[in-house]
Amino acid sequence: MKRLFFVFLSTIFTPLVALNAQDGMSDRIKALRSEIYTRVLNLTPDEADKFWPIFYEYNNNKETLQKQLRPETSIDNMSDQEVEEYVKKRFEIQQKELDLEKEFVQKLRKVLPIRKIAKIPRAEREFRESLIRRLQEAREKRHERRSPGGKNR
Repeated sequence: MKRLFFVFLSTIFTPLVALNAQDGMSDRIKALRSEIYTRVLNLTPDEADKFWPIFYEYNNNKETLQKQLRPETSIDNMSDQEVEEYVKKRFEIQQKELDLEKEFVQKLRKVLPIRKIAKIPRAEREFRESLIRRLQEAREKRHERRSPGGKNR
């Protein structure tokens, strides 16, 4: 159940992160992720030097897979056969994501202790929560600047 929830969250938030990266925020997002992961995993400088290339390779491959999950048209506008193919494709891609995650862990086992690897989901959750909080705060600030009188309107 937790695995399904994590896949669901990553499917929702990966496009959000990608949109913000396009707006010139990718460096700030990477810095936030780096700060949180380094703290939660308690990475040494040597571990961090080895971890981040593996992580970014995994992340890029995962984003590529998730792009394949997006239907080209609305499901409501698909024929039954197209929906059937989409559902089948979705399971295939989810299996590829699981295989990718297993490969990621195997690569990390060569550079990190297993206890630190086990903390990665917690680090990702904290990163996403922090990112969402920051995005909400930025939206509220924009709203306050646009409306005269601040929060009263």
